[in-house]
Amino acid sequence: MLETLDLPALSTAALCATTFLLALASGLVPFVINTELYLLGVATLTSASPVLMVAPATTGQVVGKWVVFRVGQGALNIEWVRRIGSSKAVTTFAGRPANTVGILALSSVTGVPPFYGVSFLAGALRMPALLFLIVGTIGRVIRFSAVFMTPELFR
Repeated sequence: MLETLDLPALSTAALCATTFLLALASGLVPFVINTELYLLGVATLTSASPVLMVAPATTGQVVGKWVVFRVGQGALNIEWVRRIGSSKAVTTFAGRPANTVGILALSSVTGVPPFYGVSFLAGALRMPALLFLIVGTIGRVIRFSAVFMTPELFR
């Protein structure tokens, strides 16, 4: 006996998977793929749940930025990066962890300065990994929730 497919559930699963993969790619190649534009399109054209779209978008983006963070951690093994890393500005910045967390929070919510670069520098400046993940995830949840809810303002 053939069972019928639950197409809405299948469509939701496909949309969640697509959202995760697109956000992951965007986390690694931010200038080519834009998660925010994708989320605006999904919010405008579908009745998808904000939670079901923001969660995979945040997860994908943070996984992508985690890779960038880890690359930043290994960057100090490169001679010219080590020279830049010993500059007065970088050592001053690294000596003030509260500034690093504040800039990471600002960047993950607003994108200014670019979260890609801040993720790399956070790794290079040896920010604790758990702190990076917590602050980055909270910031991305705020950002993606705001983006996803924007079309509701015009309905």
